[in-house]
Amino acid sequence: RAIDSGAITLGFLGGSITDARPGKGWSEPVIAWFREAFPGLRVTVENAAIGATGSDSAVFRVQRDILDRDCDLVFIEYAANDSETPTVARQRTREGLLRACLAGAGRDVVFTYTFLPTMYADMAADRVPSTVAEFEQLAEHYGIGSVWMGLHALREVQAGRMRWEEWLPDGIHPEYRGSHCSAEPVIAFLAREL
Repeated sequence: RAIDSGAITLGFLGGSITDARPGKGWSEPVIAWFREAFPGLRVTVENAAIGATGSDSAVFRVQRDILDRDCDLVFIEYAANDSETPTVARQRTREGLLRACLAGAGRDVVFTYTFLPTMYADMAADRVPSTVAEFEQLAEHYGIGSVWMGLHALREVQAGRMRWEEWLPDGIHPEYRGSHCSAEPVIAFLAREL
C-alpha cells in the first residue's frame, strides 16, 4: 500500500551487521533497489540497528525508533545477536517485538538472518541453527516473510563465487562485497512479494 501512495518508510532493527555504517551494510543495496525499482517513490529510512544489541533491547526501543516514525516495512535481524540468550527469553522478546510491529495497520515485517561462525556446524550439516529455527516458528505463526541471508552468502562461498575474506573479513561482519551478497536474497524476496 505504501508504494501505491508514492512514499515508503523502511525500518531496520538489528545489530552491527544491519547498522548504518556507510558502504558496509546490507541495508544500502536494499534501499537502492527500492529507489531503482520504483522511480519517483519517496523512500525514507529509519535505521535503528545498534551494534552488540539483541531483540531484548529492540523491544524497548521499537515504539520510539520505528513505530513513532511510521515505518511501513520493517526488517528485523537478531538471529546472530540473540544466539547466546536462552530460548525462552529470546522468544518472549522476539514475539513482543513482532507483535508491536504488527499492531499498526498496513505495516509489514520481514525477518532476516545473518551468520555467526557458531552456526557453521549446523549449516554444514543441513541443519537450521536454533536461533534461526525459532524465528521461523514465529514467521510461520504470524504469516510473515523471512530471508536467510547468511545461508545464501555461505552457499556463494562454497560454490566459489565469493571468497570467505570478501564476505566476512573479520569473521563476523560483512563488508562491501559480503553486504551486497547478503542483500541479494532480500531483494529477490522483495521483487517476488511486491
